[in-house]
Amino acid sequence: MSASWITVWFWPAIGLAFLVGIQAARWWHRRFRQSAGSVNREYFKGLNFLLNEEPDKAIEVFIKALEVDSETVELHLALGGLFRRKGQVDRATRIHQNLIARPSLTDEQRLQAIYELAQDYYKAGLLDRAENLFLELQESPSYRELALGGLSDLYQQEKEWAEAIKASRQQSGTNAKQNEGRIAHYWCELAELAMQSERFDDARKSLRNALSQNRRLVRAVLLRGELHYRQREFKRALELWQSVAAKDAAAATLYIQQIIRAFQQINDTAGLRDFLLHSSIVPREAPAFSAWLEALHANFASAQAKQHIFDRVKQEGLSGPVAEYLLSLSVTLSDEGSHSGSIGENLQQLAQDLLARAKDRRIEYTCQRCGFGTKSHYWLCPNCGGWDSFSV
Repeated sequence: MSASWITVWFWPAIGLAFLVGIQAARWWHRRFRQSAGSVNREYFKGLNFLLNEEPDKAIEVFIKALEVDSETVELHLALGGLFRRKGQVDRATRIHQNLIARPSLTDEQRLQAIYELAQDYYKAGLLDRAENLFLELQESPSYRELALGGLSDLYQQEKEWAEAIKASRQQSGTNAKQNEGRIAHYWCELAELAMQSERFDDARKSLRNALSQNRRLVRAVLLRGELHYRQREFKRALELWQSVAAKDAAAATLYIQQIIRAFQQINDTAGLRDFLLHSSIVPREAPAFSAWLEALHANFASAQAKQHIFDRVKQEGLSGPVAEYLLSLSVTLSDEGSHSGSIGENLQQLAQDLLARAKDRRIEYTCQRCGFGTKSHYWLCPNCGGWDSFSV
């Protein structure tokens, strides 16, 4: 038996044994000894299957041995929840389907079982089935908020942004306040889709709605700049993008290529030079870094451009594209004999080794909610579904 298997199943199994043991003890007092003894034998048989990594057999035994009544519904729900948390969604589904099929459930117990089954379907990717159950549950006052939350997550996963907005808006109280940020991002998603098909009026309305939900949403301001840029209103686009750069240089790097091109479109060389010289921006993604680097060398002498890069790196830190550039530069200097003597050569080699490792880094952004790392920026974390959660 491997250590990893023990980690996954041992403690949950002990917890499950505790729950089932409580039920067995209750039955001992509630029913005659022969029946309780039979239940206990079946319970230990099922637990043995579970500990021997035979969960399918364990489920069959538990379902047959434990009569579904008011005292055992919670036990079945706990068992189903355990399997779902461990990724055994098909087994959780079987338990919850078995519960729902029992005529002895109260209305509240049946709703709880339906909610658990909806979560099983959602985790298994059976989104149509999950949606149907969430829609059914939203008619119940006690499960309405949970159902609406499930629908919001489901529509977000399906990228049905209008439906996600509708479901999120129907939530009340604390949930409504917490949803303001995600609803703003849903409007931004709709704005991006509208701009792709050149429906600029629709994009403008969506961005207005996004800012009404969250007036400080950087993404909405950046997209307003893009909307003006696509309509060849370059000065207005620059105003918006530079307003972001003054407050959040990391976010402005996402539009560094457009910013450079906008200056070029209006032939504002002085404005571009000033922007490059005084902005703390150092793009972390290769295409954006290449555009930034090209603009620096096109507008400043080589020595001044290199000095600016070094100064920015000291302040903003090292990224993969920057390391690749510095590595190529250090190799060139070494070939030209810029260092002499064994100490200088050793230091040069050490610097090149460090830069080579930094060049090959695979993570430039990290999600602050789940720790997911990626080389590209996302507004929505593809791992945990959190919005605006990435930082450098």
